[in-house]
Amino acid sequence: MQRILIIHTPDDDLKEIAEGIKEGAEKQGFRVELKNTADGAGGVSFYPYDLVIAGSPTLGIFKGKIDNSLRKFLKDVKRTTGQNAYAYVKPRFFASRKALKEVMAALEEQGCIVKNFKAIKDHQSAVEFGKSIKI
Repeated sequence: MQRILIIHTPDDDLKEIAEGIKEGAEKQGFRVELKNTADGAGGVSFYPYDLVIAGSPTLGIFKGKIDNSLRKFLKDVKRTTGQNAYAYVKPRFFASRKALKEVMAALEEQGCIVKNFKAIKDHQSAVEFGKSIKI
C-alpha cells in the first residue's frame, strides 16, 4: 500500500483542507498520515512515503507569503532528496500564485521534486484533489 504524508500549518482552514485531501486519497486506497508543522519535525523522515504533500495559507493580499512554520518544518525533516511532492495553498485574493511558488521553492530547497500544485479553497475541493493523486 502506497503511503502519503500531508503537512499542514496550524491554521484551522489548512487542517480542514489537509483532512479533505486525506479523505480523497484514502478513497483511492492510499495510506495517509497528517502532520501539523506546529508539532515540529522531530525525527520525521520522508523516506517511508511515496508522496509528500505540503501546504500553507496564503498570507498577504498581493505578496503571497507562506507560514514560516512550514519552512522551518521542512528544514528539519530527514531524507528529503529525490522525494516526490505536491504543494498546495489556501487561496487569498491575488497572492495565491506567489504563495504556491514559495511552497514549491521550500520543497525544492530540500531536494524534493514537485510534481503537482494547486490552490485549494475548501474541504470539497480538497477531497477532489485527493481523489486525483497519481503516484
